[in-house]
Amino acid sequence: MWLAIRWHGYHFKWLITLIINELKPRQNDCQLELADIAWSDEGLPRSVRYGDIYFSHTAGTLGAFAEKQAVFIEGTQLPARFSAGLSTAVLELGFGTGLSFLCTAWAMLNAQPVQQATDGSEFRPMLNFYSIEKHPWHCADFLRMAAAWPMLFPLAQELATQWPQAIPGFHRRYLAGGRIVLTLIYGDVDAALTQLHGPFDAFYLDGFSPSKNAAMWSDGVFRALARLGAPDARLATYSSARAVANGLMAAGFLVEKVPGTGLKKHQLVAQLRVLPRSRRPPTHLRPQAVVVIGAGVAGLTTAYALHRRHIPVEVFDQAPVLGAGASGNPAGIMSPLLSLDCNATTRLTLLGLGFMRAHILQLQQAGFEMAADFSGVIALARDAVHAVRQALIADELGLSREAARWCTPEELSALAGVPLALPGWWYPKAGWLSPVDWLSAMQSAASIKVHHTAEVARLSWVDGFWVGARACGAQLFKSAQVVLANAEQAARLVPEIAQSLTVCRGQVSWLECAPSRLARQSLRVPVMREGYALDFPARLAGGHSGRRVFGASFKPGDVDLAIRTAEQQENAERLRAICAALAPSAQAMSAASARVALRVASRDRLPLVGALQGGSLAPGLWLNVGHGARGLTWGALLGEVLAAQLCGEPNVLPRALEKALSPNRFTAQVLASCAEQ
Repeated sequence: MWLAIRWHGYHFKWLITLIINELKPRQNDCQLELADIAWSDEGLPRSVRYGDIYFSHTAGTLGAFAEKQAVFIEGTQLPARFSAGLSTAVLELGFGTGLSFLCTAWAMLNAQPVQQATDGSEFRPMLNFYSIEKHPWHCADFLRMAAAWPMLFPLAQELATQWPQAIPGFHRRYLAGGRIVLTLIYGDVDAALTQLHGPFDAFYLDGFSPSKNAAMWSDGVFRALARLGAPDARLATYSSARAVANGLMAAGFLVEKVPGTGLKKHQLVAQLRVLPRSRRPPTHLRPQAVVVIGAGVAGLTTAYALHRRHIPVEVFDQAPVLGAGASGNPAGIMSPLLSLDCNATTRLTLLGLGFMRAHILQLQQAGFEMAADFSGVIALARDAVHAVRQALIADELGLSREAARWCTPEELSALAGVPLALPGWWYPKAGWLSPVDWLSAMQSAASIKVHHTAEVARLSWVDGFWVGARACGAQLFKSAQVVLANAEQAARLVPEIAQSLTVCRGQVSWLECAPSRLARQSLRVPVMREGYALDFPARLAGGHSGRRVFGASFKPGDVDLAIRTAEQQENAERLRAICAALAPSAQAMSAASARVALRVASRDRLPLVGALQGGSLAPGLWLNVGHGARGLTWGALLGEVLAAQLCGEPNVLPRALEKALSPNRFTAQVLASCAEQ
């Protein structure tokens, strides 16, 4: 481990404190153990850890497909739902090979609808498939297994291009043109179920046998499923054990033993009875239409996610074009931010980055051109003390090398293509993009209707609707559901959130560079320290020259938008601190371009995402603000989170993370005091 500590009083005191903290027991929420697979001579998988098979080996792979079809898909009566054009939410315990998911998706995509929509078009139901897995497979093993089923393999290949990293948490991916939503939950089943809310229409109990993995078949698990079930939710399992049947009945299911498949004589199917009011999942009606205020990253990701759900949405923005605010900077970096305790920011950036990669890939595959690259990002230590702390984080977290790796200066220099003097993190899957390109791609892909130069000066509640009006009083919209995604302007419309947010000025700089110069001193990947630097290749910069973007200043409470020479020099020093060889001359900096934008951050640096409730506020008001400097990393995922909440779907993030993002964590006391006045 690279280590250089100056032994004076402060550093000695800091080191003693660090040692004491290291002696305390700590739970690591970022580690995950992958599956240990043994393959038979016939190419069939077995779990070494549990000493059990993933499916019956008697009839080989063909029998496995028939088994999944009979036990789970027919057992929960999903073909009838698919034919009726009903979108369906499934929760599976035990993703394993992924075969149950692939079979369910195949059945839904190939269902023949029995009726047509009122406009004459066929019903096209969506599948919202959740699966909990404590020990995920390697992607290569998944593809090896899926290759046995040619009709399933194209979908498996699509998933493989978006394969989640080995990080605990909720990993959401869209497949089959958006008709299939897969949420892989990596973690222990008991912990995962406490972080879920429903409703789910069907349950698959597909874990290893009760004798091999009792935790998957506990009474607590069965009670959790009952809590998560939609009215009349159905359940299926290959097990016919009396203890399983008794546990399900005690939890509130009507259980039936039916003929099994293959060598299994019987299996269990069940249906959820009417639960007491205290245990029923809350009902939630899908919105008829939604208005979003703000056409930056927060606003357009929300609108895009609503479009995926076929919810009509209109966006109102005060600017004449997309990207007039912080979203209009020439480039931005997407990367994790790691912490020793794997806190909410760490988990949110890790999960958000994976979703963002998949999202950008799908837009590019659809033909939308964007200046974007996910070839990795370097985050250097700030100084020697910070290097020690970060190295300890690397040792403690034990993340997979594909997610993050602590490296020496020599290793990072080879990756960056320029000499770097400090150690730091290498994030192989991180990257950068042009925000304006991304916003334009989302608007075009979803045909999002954006009303420009439409400043919402007043927002009022009138007869069950939110009414937005210009300063002159002219009405802009009338909607039961409104999302505020307009950064610092949101506090003007809802003063109760003003004290929760801080506006920060940021000035970014860039130099136009001849391709020959970039070739001599080119950054192969973005590098961050207390600032950041990245190089646009000429082919992505939109001209004959490349571009080096660097910065940026950070001035909390400063709302001036004028370009400042002093901040240009500060940005040059940030670039020099990253690599002296990249430092621009005074003459070069005099010709450098700059842009100033305002970002909004919350007091705890986590965004405010969710329904704004309490006090005298009327229902139907939602927030998506306060993203600070991390909007590109987690913005797409949080737009998805808010859309799912609006539509009453199962949650996209763990409940604990959703609670950490709730706007009411800051505003509850303010709203209560307003109600009393």
